[in-house]
Amino acid sequence: MTTAVTKKAEGTETKEGLALARDPWQSFGFPSLNRMRREFDEMLSRFFTDVPALWNAERGDGRWAFDVEDHPDAYLIKAEAPGFELKDFKVDVRGNQLVMQAKRSEKKKEKDKESFSATEYYHAMMIPPFVDTHKISANYKHGVLQLSLPKTEEGKGRNIPVNG
Repeated sequence: MTTAVTKKAEGTETKEGLALARDPWQSFGFPSLNRMRREFDEMLSRFFTDVPALWNAERGDGRWAFDVEDHPDAYLIKAEAPGFELKDFKVDVRGNQLVMQAKRSEKKKEKDKESFSATEYYHAMMIPPFVDTHKISANYKHGVLQLSLPKTEEGKGRNIPVNG
């Protein structure tokens, strides 16, 4: 890193030092506004990334875990969703997006105490090109929602032999 040096009547000082000397807040003993803003932005960033989501206790990050596999005839999506029932799911195709949702809620009443819990997963993803959207199917078994997105003939591609 190169630092430029400027001559002043009292001696030498870096450009960074001159910038700090021009900040009017420093004359009152306050840090520079730029530094305060940078520290505030870092604090907010840490808060929203390090604190677990309070609205979803089962998954602290609030995201739906899923895998996408590319098979020769179809894309296969597997989404973890333990504890749900078939009626809790809603899967839609909206234009070129696949929208997966799962919602469940539970009320418990024991003696004088009443509690309520809710879990909701939502994920929207772009449908890959060359998928036959009219043949997309969904299945829920053993806590895993599985979707099959069949490829069109063009999407399946063709094998090109390599000659030597």
